[in-house]
Amino acid sequence: MSCFSPITLGPFLTPFTSVIICLVLMVVAPVSPIVIQAHRGKVDLDVSAREMRLRFFAFSLLCYVAAYVVYWWLQCDIMRVLAAAYFGVTSAVMITTLRTKISVHAAGVGGPGTALLFVYGMAALPVVILWIAVVWARTTLRQHSLAQSVGGILIGMAVTLAVYSLLYQF
Repeated sequence: MSCFSPITLGPFLTPFTSVIICLVLMVVAPVSPIVIQAHRGKVDLDVSAREMRLRFFAFSLLCYVAAYVVYWWLQCDIMRVLAAAYFGVTSAVMITTLRTKISVHAAGVGGPGTALLFVYGMAALPVVILWIAVVWARTTLRQHSLAQSVGGILIGMAVTLAVYSLLYQF
């Protein structure tokens, strides 16, 4: 999104600075508590114990709010909307986790993949291969059932489509 944005990145950001902000606030920071706790032996990297996921989701939500605010302040609409979609998908997965162990990995590719399809159209269609690969991997590794994996993709798709329909201006 940052490197090939069909709309401007705003008056302040370059593709490089936009990517750095994204990596820090939307990729590294949200998973850092999991990595730290896994290193300490308190959780596994998948946070397989569903009841332990809530606090990690809450921290991720704060990171996505921070990303939204930074991108809003820097007038980078394409990444601001992506941060809003991450917030929405994570919120939906967090709520769903209260009832079932939905696949965060699947939602994590379903959301951004849908954003790519929304913005770039059919040129982004190969992202579906990634969705299939993640569903296959999560079920083969027996981390999730097929329903939990496909459900993750569908949640990511639905929430992202709703966010982009409301917020994305092209």
